[in-house]
Amino acid sequence: MRGIIEQVWENESRNGQKYLTVQIDGERYSVWDTKYFDQLREGVEVEYEFRQSGNFKNITQVRDPGEQNEAPAYHNHRDRQITRLSCLKSAAEILAPAQLDPDAKRDLVIETAKVFERYVGDDDLGSSVPDQTG
Repeated sequence: MRGIIEQVWENESRNGQKYLTVQIDGERYSVWDTKYFDQLREGVEVEYEFRQSGNFKNITQVRDPGEQNEAPAYHNHRDRQITRLSCLKSAAEILAPAQLDPDAKRDLVIETAKVFERYVGDDDLGSSVPDQTG
């Protein structure tokens, strides 16, 4: 989804965890992932994904709408299909035990598979992994 942030509130849960509430196009969302806190300011246009949890809408991913798609480059359509199916299968296996409404589970599996697909296609990740050889 895409929208402009109208308002941002800083909050703290009963157990002391900080989170944000943001209003985008008249809808309120909670943001628990602190890596997004600096990006979320009033008047900023964002592309985001969220997951419904009971009465709450929790933002799970935020992107600048001007960013390039981070999906990997493929040699051909078949390579893309194989990669995507593998990522989807892995996400489904990992999330199989989750006790969620079927629609929410489907959305979470797809969202997780997309994260896996971006990870698989990111050539720069290897350089950021510390050397574990000793």
